[in-house]
Amino acid sequence: MSESLQSKKELETKINALEAELKESQKRIRILNIISEVDRSLTLELNLDPLLHKILAGAVKVTDASAGSLLLLDELTDELVFAVVEGGGGESLQGTRIASDKGIAGWVATNRQPLIVDDVNKDHRYYHIIAANFDIQLTSLICVPMISRTNLIGVLQVMQNTPGRYFGPVEQELLSSFASKAAISIENARLYKSLKEERDKLVIVEDEVRKRLARDLHDGPTQFVAAIIMNMEFIKEVIDRAPEYAPDEINKTLVLARKTLKQLRTLLFNLRPITLETQGLIPALEVYTERLRETDKLKVKLSIKQDVDRLSSRAEIAIFAVIQEAVNNAKKYARNAQIEIILQPDHENDQLTVKIKDNGQGFDVQAVRQRYDKRGSLGMINMQERIEAINGHLKIQSQIGKGTEVIFTLPIRENLLENSKRT
Repeated sequence: MSESLQSKKELETKINALEAELKESQKRIRILNIISEVDRSLTLELNLDPLLHKILAGAVKVTDASAGSLLLLDELTDELVFAVVEGGGGESLQGTRIASDKGIAGWVATNRQPLIVDDVNKDHRYYHIIAANFDIQLTSLICVPMISRTNLIGVLQVMQNTPGRYFGPVEQELLSSFASKAAISIENARLYKSLKEERDKLVIVEDEVRKRLARDLHDGPTQFVAAIIMNMEFIKEVIDRAPEYAPDEINKTLVLARKTLKQLRTLLFNLRPITLETQGLIPALEVYTERLRETDKLKVKLSIKQDVDRLSSRAEIAIFAVIQEAVNNAKKYARNAQIEIILQPDHENDQLTVKIKDNGQGFDVQAVRQRYDKRGSLGMINMQERIEAINGHLKIQSQIGKGTEVIFTLPIRENLLENSKRT
């Protein structure tokens, strides 16, 4: 009888152990299904904001947590930013910034190591100011870094509010694995966003060029061609009625035709300055300023303080384009504009300084920058990006009523023509 009871107890123990193993297996299968589902979702999502929400929702679900938050590193300010917060009423934290070494999240970001805290209230790193934003009493948490290759993207943390319920190594491993995939997805989404913004900028720039070309054609050659046609019609009548006056009228029309041809050549030069490609920056600027004086009747002075070496095609195109943009702005906004273009190389300090000054009405630089998203104009941004692409620095100085000065500097040696041929 006693042997039978013993066997029964052993059997019950085995059954209980098997049931526990079954529950654990079912839990792991459920977690793996969740991870697989979230992985598919992250792979398909390229928009950053929805992606961040999906990452955090997946992290909370995988670890069966009460709440969670995803913080992104702002490299410019060296701060962690609460990008998404879920559960526990902590959504008001979204957008809050903390120093990248503050709190438990800061420790994880600094050390790039995952961390389990069983009782947050007993941990000296716990940031109570942040915790006060939750309407639940947080007890334990896991915080893991999100790292793509060697770049810290941010941190991911999940929290519990049930006393006696703790996270373990299994949850930490799951969350760390999840965070690695999330970091790659975030980088991909950022790249997609950057490419989309660049594409949108190119569309706007193309539209601006098209509008400028249409305006220049309408205001110049189109008017002259219309006048030539009218003159030719008039000459036909003159030949019939008073042929002795025809040569004078033909000569007048020839002058107009030559003027039209000169304007068309100027437009073509502005679109694609062949001199820049064949002879270099300085000859191209000489032709450009001469055309501005002849065709646009602008008072333009070109000052070259010392000999300027031939630069790479990339550098010369960027410099010429920025000068064109600055001059076009002066033409557009300054009446009777007086413009000076200055090139000053400093070989000792390996620096070329370029200045474009005008005596126009000037403007509030900061106000114009802030209005870009509303106006859709990208002139200043284009100039900035062109100069930064050749490792230069650009600044614009202007005051209302006091004209504008565009100044940029760039290194000479790395932008020399022979260096570009070597690379």
